Amino acid sequence: MDKKDDMFPPGRIFAVVFFLFVLISFSYGQKPNENYPVQFSQFIFSYPLVNPSSIGVNSDNEVIVGYQKPVSGFTGISTYFCNISFVPYKVRENASNRSIIGLRFFNDNEGAYINRTRFYAMYAFHTQLTTGLRFSGGIDFGGMNFSVKSTPTTEGASVFKVDANTGIWLYNDHFHVGISVNQLFRSVFQPIDEKTVLPTHFNLTASYAILSNEHLVLRPHVLITLPYYSSASFRASLYGLLFNKVISVIGWNQMKSISVMLGVNDLQIYRSTLDIILSYNTTIRKAALGINKMEVSMNYSF
Repeated sequence: MDKKDDMFPPGRIFAVVFFLFVLISFSYGQKPNENYPVQFSQFIFSYPLVNPSSIGVNSDNEVIVGYQKPVSGFTGISTYFCNISFVPYKVRENASNRSIIGLRFFNDNEGAYINRTRFYAMYAFHTQLTTGLRFSGGIDFGGMNFSVKSTPTTEGASVFKVDANTGIWLYNDHFHVGISVNQLFRSVFQPIDEKTVLPTHFNLTASYAILSNEHLVLRPHVLITLPYYSSASFRASLYGLLFNKVISVIGWNQMKSISVMLGVNDLQIYRSTLDIILSYNTTIRKAALGINKMEVSMNYSF
């Protein structure tokens, strides 16, 4: 037998090739980071962030703004959004169809160096299906800019990718059911080294007024996001409205956190109305990292 064959037996060659293959796989085949829009405990007041077909459901013309921030211990972390929607033409009284257009801006800061900014143009079409049931179909199109600021040791970078969401909404004064497909393009970002992907996912929402009169309204809401990172996200909120003025809500996030909300409904400003809601979100199970958050949102209908 040749001495070269003794030096490189087939088993050893296989082991070396296998080791190199594994090393290359870990170096170049790592699963990219996933990025979903930041979820608000006040999702029941900001459905356009979840499903574009929901614009125009509560009001033909409205502005919704929201802000979320950790209470303490974390600096430079915040999320805020602005959603503007309106009817671009004069609608006839008792019209069965109408179109809504709008713009949405969403910003997410992660520390002092990472910033994600989304903006979209939105469109939704509403029509009367039956006497007690309406349908809306909507879509938004825009993109996200992922930027990393420079540090004393690394250069900064900024990457822009397109994004879009679409959905449908069945509703009346007492209930709604909605489904949306989000982050349709599954865009991939790589501003520096690590890849970040916007994974395509589904959002299912529903609500039903179990009690509704001039003194008290009780309406549970649910939001299911599938998938959400390694599993699914389930959120539920019980909305209460007292004497058509005081908003009180308790929210639950899949055994991870609870939130309490208090607000004022239909503040009269000339011929328009304003809702203001403040909430506090706290973790309810032991974790290595527990983050309590404050949120505030305002809904201006005109």
